[in-house]
Amino acid sequence: MSKQKPAYLVASSFMPEGHGPLDPYGHATHPIMEKWGGELIVAGETGQFMDHYEGDWKEGARFTLFRFPSMEHLQGFWNSDDYQAIKHLRTDVIAPNFTFGVEGFDAEEWARDKPDHAYNKTT
Repeated sequence: MSKQKPAYLVASSFMPEGHGPLDPYGHATHPIMEKWGGELIVAGETGQFMDHYEGDWKEGARFTLFRFPSMEHLQGFWNSDDYQAIKHLRTDVIAPNFTFGVEGFDAEEWARDKPDHAYNKTT
């Protein structure tokens, strides 16, 4: 039987120096996110250090990452009337670059299902 897989809300926004306040968004979002089991893993902010290795990254973009217990929890948060009613407190202040949800995986289950995979080989 599969364990519940975590899900991640991956977001990037443009945060120019001197942008408007995001405190109202943070205060309004925190209890909604907590209700759905979400937790902040990486907080994007103006002074955030990022070491970009590959691909395109737009100048001035910042990165934020949240973890939820499951994709159902993440979708419940994102699509909730409570969150949709306050999301503008962020988007009215900073422009989004992208936002998406992605399901994590259970490494033990993955290894059991793919015993011949190179990552399962010991040398």
